[in-house]
Amino acid sequence: MSQYQSAPPPGYPTEQQPAYGQPGYQPQKTNTMAILGLVFAFVFSPLGVIFSAIGLKQIKERREGGRGLALAGLIISIISIVLGVLAIVLFATVLAPAVEKAAQSQAAVSASSESAADSVAPADDPTGVVAACGTIVPAVMNLESDLSTVETPEDYATVMGTLRTTMESAAAQATDQTFITHVQKLSADFQQAVDTVNAGEDPSSLEPALTADGTQIDDDCSAAGYVQ
Repeated sequence: MSQYQSAPPPGYPTEQQPAYGQPGYQPQKTNTMAILGLVFAFVFSPLGVIFSAIGLKQIKERREGGRGLALAGLIISIISIVLGVLAIVLFATVLAPAVEKAAQSQAAVSASSESAADSVAPADDPTGVVAACGTIVPAVMNLESDLSTVETPEDYATVMGTLRTTMESAAAQATDQTFITHVQKLSADFQQAVDTVNAGEDPSSLEPALTADGTQIDDDCSAAGYVQ
């Protein structure tokens, strides 16, 4: 004879329900567009805005997870776009006029140098050193003024490149090979300064070489009869 068992009261579960973490639990799915929105916020902000907005809409409709990711992607994308617009406005209002001013200053120096060179009689300058000095010395003297408008390493390279071209072109008109070598050496110093700045390093360590090579050219010009 089997033992008598009373029936369970109404509403009492007859089978054990799956607990949290057991096979019956289904985790909330993270929305794919929300993930893409956050990724593209750092890669291409306009797409980050679009993907994040779509993600927020889908999360609301599908009851998916990832709302925090979508909001973060949207906010970061908007901030990136705003900063980009501000950078463009800054360049248009500040940097572009500075570059134009530097170009005008260099043009004025070139015109002054040509005028000084034309005033030297060939008989007084048989090797062409005095004429070359009339171009090189003013250009180097105006370097500090030209660099005062520089804002970026690219601007610095442009100013220094223009100076090097001016120096080497003027020296090429002379016949004194020693003088030409000295000018090329100073030009190489300026290029090394550009390379140092592009590498993010301090070019002040080059000052002794620049001073020595610049003094040598001053001596060459004085010996040839050039007067500032």
